[in-house]
Amino acid sequence: KEEITAEGELCDVTILFCDLRGYTPFVERREPKEVVRFLNDYFSEMEQSIRRHNGIVLQYIGDEIEAVFGAPIEEPDHPLMAVTAALDMRNRLRELNRRRVSAGENPVEHGIGIHTGLVLAGNVGSADRLVYAMVGDTVNAASRIQGLNKQFGTDILLSQATRERLKPGSFQLVSLGQTSIRGKKAELEIYKIL
Repeated sequence: KEEITAEGELCDVTILFCDLRGYTPFVERREPKEVVRFLNDYFSEMEQSIRRHNGIVLQYIGDEIEAVFGAPIEEPDHPLMAVTAALDMRNRLRELNRRRVSAGENPVEHGIGIHTGLVLAGNVGSADRLVYAMVGDTVNAASRIQGLNKQFGTDILLSQATRERLKPGSFQLVSLGQTSIRGKKAELEIYKIL
């Protein structure tokens, strides 16, 4: 509808990245059709959680999901929506794994990283193909936080910036302390959600 300006706009948002664990060996042991069938089932479940809490999936990158809360429609409670969506995704993965185990398949795991801050939101791409995208350090930090789940053995991590925007006591959070983030000079305080 051409409602997004060509140069984009600065938005305060919460970015969520979700990445499957053990995807490469999973793919090596299966036929491509089986992999696509699984990914479509998994992505459908996860997108329902994101949409249910007013987020939108920006893109699927292999086995990874990038989602935003608070854009293109401004939502003041976007940190709350992102964390609630992540918990819903956790529950949907448990149900998906229950079905997989019943069918004789191994369960799968994923890691979710959440970070809040400013991004430039707009249409990015070429003259022939544009996509709605978020650009900025907030996106990079959210992706890096997601990757820390491997280090900490967790499934959902969020930044201090996101925690500060949540109502105190609304979630059971445990600080994992100041943590180095690849590509950033300053450390970030990271929290896991129980």
